[in-house]
Amino acid sequence: MTTTDMSPRTTRHLRMLGWSAAALLLATPAIAMLAGADGVNWSAGDFIFAGVMFGVVGGLFELAARASANLAYRAAVVLAVACAFLQIWINLAVGIIGSEDNPANATYFVVVLVAIAAASVAAGKARGMARAMIVVLAVQLLFTAAHLVQGHFTAVIDLFFASLWLLSSRLFARAADEIAAKAQA
Repeated sequence: MTTTDMSPRTTRHLRMLGWSAAALLLATPAIAMLAGADGVNWSAGDFIFAGVMFGVVGGLFELAARASANLAYRAAVVLAVACAFLQIWINLAVGIIGSEDNPANATYFVVVLVAIAAASVAAGKARGMARAMIVVLAVQLLFTAAHLVQGHFTAVIDLFFASLWLLSSRLFARAADEIAAKAQA
């Protein structure tokens, strides 16, 4: 089995690109407000919250970059973090089930909390992270079924999130296999 590790140079460039993208995303609403765009009215609190969210995402990517040079591992982290970020961001912005005030939306926060707990138990090890993502996938699917039973037709977005957890799990498993093969070589 061949392993695919990222070079330090590629890692450095991707890190710079990631932080630049976060800064650009954070600046976009400010620029839109200065230009007088309708519907863009962020408060200082909105900018602080977005900055914290982008900082956490960037920090997790930094941890992944330090944890492994393996491309599959890093891709798995990107998918898992993106899935968690999207569930939080969409939920807080407009709500996934009805408005952001609908109590059923709490299920998405529970999924993210399970992901955090499972990843903590796995201690960032690729094989453990693969199992952790399967646990999160199971919780996501359980809530998908509960949403359908309750008459919330969120199956499309729920299955999208579930597919990200599944793909992340498969990538972590691949990374674990590649890391083990590299250690034996």
